[in-house]
Amino acid sequence: MPQLIHLDVSELEPPEPMTIILNEVRQLQPLTAIRVCHRKRPFPLYSFLQEMGYTYHCVELGRSDLVIYIWPEGDQLLEEFCHQAASQEQPS
Repeated sequence: MPQLIHLDVSELEPPEPMTIILNEVRQLQPLTAIRVCHRKRPFPLYSFLQEMGYTYHCVELGRSDLVIYIWPEGDQLLEEFCHQAASQEQPS
């Protein structure tokens, strides 16, 4: 059964969010994805994730509130799991 690790980096100043997220990605166990609460899109993070073989999906919940799901690229089960979780977070 897939699991999510929840990280909230929304109150941290750069470069702490990227450091924390990348450390967590490096330790990611099978069948586990990461859900990150952030206050802005961390564009530099995305290229690091892709180089490391991970993909992501962002959900903007408000002007300065978003959630980023991160999982290993090519893991169809985790991709579906993350997209389903993200769809439940969409603002109405």
